[in-house]
Amino acid sequence: MKPGDYVLNLIKNAPKNRRTIALIRHSKKESFNGIPDELRDSVGITEEGIVMAREFGEAMNQIPSVQRLLLGHTIAKRAEMTAQSIFDGYCSDGQARILGCEPTITSPVVNLDNLVKVRNTFGWPNLIIKWLDEKIPGNTLRNPHEYTDETLGYLLQYPGPGMGELLILVAHDITLFPLIYSLFGEKIKSIEFLNGIVISADTKIAEIAFVDAKHSFKTERRIL
Repeated sequence: MKPGDYVLNLIKNAPKNRRTIALIRHSKKESFNGIPDELRDSVGITEEGIVMAREFGEAMNQIPSVQRLLLGHTIAKRAEMTAQSIFDGYCSDGQARILGCEPTITSPVVNLDNLVKVRNTFGWPNLIIKWLDEKIPGNTLRNPHEYTDETLGYLLQYPGPGMGELLILVAHDITLFPLIYSLFGEKIKSIEFLNGIVISADTKIAEIAFVDAKHSFKTERRIL
């Protein structure tokens, strides 16, 4: 499977009479080595990551139900570059638009200094598990279930996309970990580049799916 194929397949199979939203991880990034934690938002994606994201956008052209593509991203350069590269691959006759940091996807990090200390103590994978087990203080990371409810609520209340439009939001693995756990009960410690969840929603029900090499999940959530 190429990067992004799991999401593309979910989009292809999404109901045509519902609005579709994908929340995905950015494309392959440059190394964080030597980059202070407070400057990591300035790290972009690699040349390979650009190609991966462009091919993802090109593949979107082969999905008949997608007539217009809307792209949002977090403030991080790697997310912005991913959105731009998807746009470049897809762009055809003005049927794509970059929304910028809209809808706003907030970070679950409450205090970066605290997060760095905990990460250095436990390591990244163990930190994620402890967070999902609600063993990381709220002054470091948001409660994963509360964060999921807030993020999903915001996405589902966002005005759009309409019929034939697809909204893709480029975010991060740390954005997706709590959603996957809260929605499907699985503590995933790594998420591939360009993979994420796909939401198909009408006015009452949101169907949410995630697939990777080991998992295939689907659930429904009532829209309040």
